[in-house]
Amino acid sequence: MVATESRNGVTVVTLKPHLSADWPQVKRFIALIAVVVFTVAAAWTLAGIWLALPFAFIEVGLIGYLLYRVCFRLSYLHQRIAVERGRVVLHEGVRGPDREWILARPAAHLHVVLPVKEVDMIGLHLCDDDTRLELGAFLNGDGREQARQALRDAGLVETSDRWWVQG
Repeated sequence: MVATESRNGVTVVTLKPHLSADWPQVKRFIALIAVVVFTVAAAWTLAGIWLALPFAFIEVGLIGYLLYRVCFRLSYLHQRIAVERGRVVLHEGVRGPDREWILARPAAHLHVVLPVKEVDMIGLHLCDDDTRLELGAFLNGDGREQARQALRDAGLVETSDRWWVQG
């Protein structure tokens, strides 16, 4: 998802991943899986095969941990690019800014890596003389095109790895 906001000569472009399920929905899914797995494990335990119970705990714990890592931690990563008159500031983090980079404006530009094959997506990088930062790695193809247009509209100069190709 790409959101743009302009105020007092500062354009802020916010990049967030598209979420198919938010964290409360994922927690309900984990609870549903746990009910099914523990029901089956309880039935096997009552039949005398008690060894199914520890594996049920391991299974639900592993599913919960992996869904937490993917759906909660990594899906809420966002980037916020503030394009000001003299500088470009990139904030990156989960739910809030964890890291910040400041690039001087005359040298700061958007570098686009065009796809080699049709199935590849464009790559977006915020660059200056010393720094190259990847933008929107979590976005899909349409989101990357929207981010490219939003950053271009904010006043960043765009360069390409294949300058002779139109697009």
